[in-house]
Amino acid sequence: MKKLISLLLAAVMLTGSLPAALAASDTSDSVIEQVVRAAEIMVGDSSGSMNLGSTVTRAEYAKMLVCASAYKDQVSGASNSSPFKDVPYTHWAAGYIKTAVQQGWISGYLDGSYKPNRTVTLEEAATGVLKLLGYTTSDFSGSYPNAQLALYKSLNLNTRITASQGSSMTRRNMMYLFYNLLNTKTKDGQVYAQTLGYTLNSSDEIDYLSMISDTMEGPFVVQNGLSSIVSTAGKTVYRNGYASTADAVQKYDVVYYTGSTVWAYSNAVTGTYQSASPSAASPTSVTVAGNTYEIETSDAAFALSTLGGLHTGDIVTLLLGRDGKAAAALSAEDYSSAVAGVVTSVGTGTFTNSVGNSYTTRTITLTAMDGQSYTYPCSKTSIDEGNIVSVGFGSSGTDVSILKSTNISGKVSGRTIGKKTMANDVRILDVNDTSAKRIYYSRLNGAELESSDVRYCAVNANGEITDLILRDFTGDLYEYGIITSAKETSDDMSLSGTYTYLLNGEKRTLSTMNMTLGASYGPARLTIEDGQLSAVRALYKIKNPDSVTLLGVTKDSDSWLFADDCAVYLYRNSTYSLLSLTELRNNFDKYNITCYYDKDTKDGGRIRIVTVQEKA
Repeated sequence: MKKLISLLLAAVMLTGSLPAALAASDTSDSVIEQVVRAAEIMVGDSSGSMNLGSTVTRAEYAKMLVCASAYKDQVSGASNSSPFKDVPYTHWAAGYIKTAVQQGWISGYLDGSYKPNRTVTLEEAATGVLKLLGYTTSDFSGSYPNAQLALYKSLNLNTRITASQGSSMTRRNMMYLFYNLLNTKTKDGQVYAQTLGYTLNSSDEIDYLSMISDTMEGPFVVQNGLSSIVSTAGKTVYRNGYASTADAVQKYDVVYYTGSTVWAYSNAVTGTYQSASPSAASPTSVTVAGNTYEIETSDAAFALSTLGGLHTGDIVTLLLGRDGKAAAALSAEDYSSAVAGVVTSVGTGTFTNSVGNSYTTRTITLTAMDGQSYTYPCSKTSIDEGNIVSVGFGSSGTDVSILKSTNISGKVSGRTIGKKTMANDVRILDVNDTSAKRIYYSRLNGAELESSDVRYCAVNANGEITDLILRDFTGDLYEYGIITSAKETSDDMSLSGTYTYLLNGEKRTLSTMNMTLGASYGPARLTIEDGQLSAVRALYKIKNPDSVTLLGVTKDSDSWLFADDCAVYLYRNSTYSLLSLTELRNNFDKYNITCYYDKDTKDGGRIRIVTVQEKA
């Protein structure tokens, strides 16, 4: 799952057996919200909004208590009797109120009323969740509400909650309270979430991925609009990992949903159906365009089997779901699409045609806009390495054509390049003569793109940039290491060199014949082709920066950013050893520091290597 699983699942293993204070304080609000949504304790309104600033009524709280209990799937709002004189059986929460009161989680008033529209106070909310945890009146030493609030605090159920005694609970505070409840141990010593059937991981923490999967329906393939699959009222919609709308979901998107969230993916792979495993009669995985994909659904397995309509040798499209598995398979003619990218190699391949005969043909390997490599038959000898191409598909096979260069320039700020806006799911490749790498828009933030930096740009109907191919802009396609030894020989008869260098802390040695690299000691950019060191370029340096932050360094009012894989080396006793950036930041004054960067930030550069020596 790519970016969901970008935004939600990306990250998160919930902390269950830890104290709630630690769990909540280490977890973002967005994750906490998704947890209570996934558990369906709290859901959004018809537009999906959680309205976290609003107060919570006693009727709403009764429903939350039931939804956070073992009665979750047994009770609805409907009731055949009126539980209180001010709660008729037709009231939307009558069933929830009846159950919550019968279980002793909340109580009515002496005059026989419940006051469903009155807001819930902190002490009422705290008492309700304590009773869900198994505590009874006999466990509270002291008068109400002091005894209840004392226990509530001792269990760290108050983490992040800003309400005080007597004040009304907002939906935000209630969200924190139920998240803390899920991560708190019951009176009997079991994590509360586990009592509801949620899985814990090996560290006795809530496994959020499992929690989502257990409640998720799907995959479904959109044919006639999202509404034909699920109502989106009250649900948050994500598409390709970004917050979206139901209207943005398109035909052939693969959809999953829970009671509170819809996830849609538009990831498709088109190419020659090369083989099936363990057999074409009953496939569990297939190879298409040189890559193998697991099959997620019985419909896809049938379509790709000998009983279905697709056979080896056909040009097919796989619609991929959240795990990159094939949720559906169809003829490429039914899915009109083309694949754009850069040709990284040319070769030959053996394929099987639709009648089972093998044939060998020229192929190209393409790094597509999704960053993945695919192999396609291509008989055109004019298509070569480094070309930016589009691969189209039809009944007669693949059709490869070179894409024309396009111009765009300007400063990258947030999601804009100059005056052009980037789509939320913009796809960006950086390419050089031998390789290509997918990068993300945040990598370019603050950079200045010249028209010569851009090889290709595509926009959608709204004028948003959807695809962008850069010309060796970021420097991320190279390796960065430290040359520790360079011996070069040049005479009338031959050229040779022997180079020892550190790459990510590992020592490597390479000898060259009939060439030298002009390398010298110190940090450098290394060009490695086919496993061989083919070029070395020195880096610029910043000596003793004024400060080291989480993102980079500053000196004389200028700043430079760290590369994601920036390596820090401690030089001691003529030997380099790896050091963490955290250690460097925490002990900044202890070291003499030199930072090495490839080019300025505005030109896409980053600090690649940092060397430090302990001060005398």
